[in-house]
Amino acid sequence: MNSLPSLNHSLLSLSVLAALSSPLVHASPVDIHPSSQSYTGLMFTPNAQVIKTGDISLSFHQGVPYRQSISQLDNWFVATGLFPYLEVGGRIVTKTYDTNLYTEKDGGIRDLSASAKFQLPYIYDLTGFNIAIGAQDIGGAANNFDTKYIVADKTFDALSLRLSGGYGSSVLANGIMDGPFAGAEWQPLSFIQLTAEYDAAEFNSNAKLFTPRGLLPWGSQLSLDYQLYTGHERSEQDVWGVNFSVPLMGYNDNKALDLATSKNEQLAHKVNQQLAESSTASLANLIDALKNEGFVNLNVGYRNNKMVVALENRRYNHNQMDGVGVALGIIASKAGEGVFSDLTALIKQSDDTAKVANTQDQNIELILLTNGLPMFTVNTESKCYREFIQSDVPCDQLSFNTISAKPNFDQTTWLYQTMNNGFGRSQIILSPALNHRTATEYGFFDYSLALAANLYTPLWQGAAVDLRYMVPIANSDDFDEGGLWYQQAFENKLDRALVHQAFKLPQNIITQFSGGYMMGGYWGGVNETQWYSPQGSHMLGFEASKFVPKDEYDTRGRKIADKQSLIANYTYSLPEYNWQLGLQAGEYFQGDVGARITSNHWLGDTKLSINYLTTKAKSSNEYEDFVAVSIAVPLTPWRDMKPNYVQVRGIDQFVYSLQTRVGESHNNLNTGLGATSDLQHNIVRQYESRGRLSPAYFKANMQRLRNAYIKYVKVTVE
Repeated sequence: MNSLPSLNHSLLSLSVLAALSSPLVHASPVDIHPSSQSYTGLMFTPNAQVIKTGDISLSFHQGVPYRQSISQLDNWFVATGLFPYLEVGGRIVTKTYDTNLYTEKDGGIRDLSASAKFQLPYIYDLTGFNIAIGAQDIGGAANNFDTKYIVADKTFDALSLRLSGGYGSSVLANGIMDGPFAGAEWQPLSFIQLTAEYDAAEFNSNAKLFTPRGLLPWGSQLSLDYQLYTGHERSEQDVWGVNFSVPLMGYNDNKALDLATSKNEQLAHKVNQQLAESSTASLANLIDALKNEGFVNLNVGYRNNKMVVALENRRYNHNQMDGVGVALGIIASKAGEGVFSDLTALIKQSDDTAKVANTQDQNIELILLTNGLPMFTVNTESKCYREFIQSDVPCDQLSFNTISAKPNFDQTTWLYQTMNNGFGRSQIILSPALNHRTATEYGFFDYSLALAANLYTPLWQGAAVDLRYMVPIANSDDFDEGGLWYQQAFENKLDRALVHQAFKLPQNIITQFSGGYMMGGYWGGVNETQWYSPQGSHMLGFEASKFVPKDEYDTRGRKIADKQSLIANYTYSLPEYNWQLGLQAGEYFQGDVGARITSNHWLGDTKLSINYLTTKAKSSNEYEDFVAVSIAVPLTPWRDMKPNYVQVRGIDQFVYSLQTRVGESHNNLNTGLGATSDLQHNIVRQYESRGRLSPAYFKANMQRLRNAYIKYVKVTVE
């Protein structure tokens, strides 16, 4: 029993009464915080709230219901608001961190599991309360914390109070969540919350202290919770925990920024100052501004009564949309009567029969290049776009296109060509490389960590040299020589030396041939070919590869097999819902044959993926099934170092994945099944901005263009 025996089963009623009667309490919203289990809630019980879409929550708790007591176990939990109304999470419960559970009896439990909670839509509008259903410890061979529940709650804003109740079915210790439950959350101040609950077996209470919203940068929040009382007599550990939550990278970049508020008064003045330069700027001023910002392969010309600007962005590597937004903003801030007068004069000098826009008609086309290949076009009108930046009212004269990018580039009459030539301008891309085993019987987290230094040098159109050197930094003991995973530890060596050549073909087809040395020990080549529908909703393609080992035998004397793949893929994109569905099937690198289905969820520049793989090994007659969850984030500043003949930057996408076997009584690790070439500079990442360079994506995220330019002004204009 906890050290507060004077508290009894009336604690819940007393807390509610205090909330109703206190004259000192000021009404405030009731914040949403994690429980000590795998869902948002109180202490052991859930409420019907979910994590805000785009937020990620990282928690550590001690004290877990297990084996008929509140046990001394650590509980690590990460969750995110994946969609409106849906939160998903993953949890590791462990007693020890480096104990081999096969050989040491006192190692205790080490459990990896998933959870989900879904708040039913429309219910609140109809009834005034919320209802949610959820489960923790979903799937797997051993369900030590299996819990399913339905819960309803109602918030009384004037009282800063939320009441909840529901029914659960669980295998948790002491009957927790196995039956009817109820709870109350009271938030008397903006930084404290008191909870009381009946968990289907006993009463509990805790306090939660947290930073008020807006106090910490990036919209983040830090909280601490501690058990005040529990009625569970067998309690080895007071339940306490800490939690950190933050919006995922780039998630708010498509929300309209209001420049009219007093908070943004100074920024609005800077933006208007820049846009006002359009009344006096010359064509030379426009060119200088784009060159000075670091855009390469810059071309300026005319076609069909409009000014055409082609350029390549190598500075804004979170999302090509940011580079387009900055370039369009710079062009709109300069392209007024003076620029179009200069353009008209130049055209008349070169061709007195040509027609071009008069100074009242300021039509602009921007062509985005990658490695010199025309990939994307934006058409707008300068005055309309300036008003969009100032007011956030979308410009009607704003359109996007991929299918005509190459023909438009070829048909343009260029007056200035290839300024800031991108040939030979090398990028040194630094990133961590991580090979890991998480929550296995051998350890909580075994890893091999290295620094990957990638030298990527564009040559002529579509061509580049790609070299990567790995420098080991640290590893856990199981990756040491003689350890279980020593063969997968990073070595100090060049592990990739490739030459890429890409071609943009008619009808939105792009193909890339890559050949050389990769995977630290194989010679060979890969061809990727992808077709994109005009709006980018559909993508269809394939990968074909063949690699042979540089050594015939490995260090254990075993013959090393060739690697090859022949894989077809299809992706359906719904950017208005930040979602992509991927299908893949064929022969994978290890000779296994199978299929994979992937659900990709875009939360800003963070991609959360859930995939299901079924595949049959080359020497087997049975299929093996796996479920994996991964998170992919850019690890580089929003505005990278200005491109020069050497540019040092971070990586556009770092991926962390967890995988588990399903449909079996065991959970043996995957041994390389379902592997592809997965080039860092493949078509999707290098030429398609991680699969987002499409008219449909730009239309669904139009405010991000405006926000990128405003952010550029904020960080560059004094």
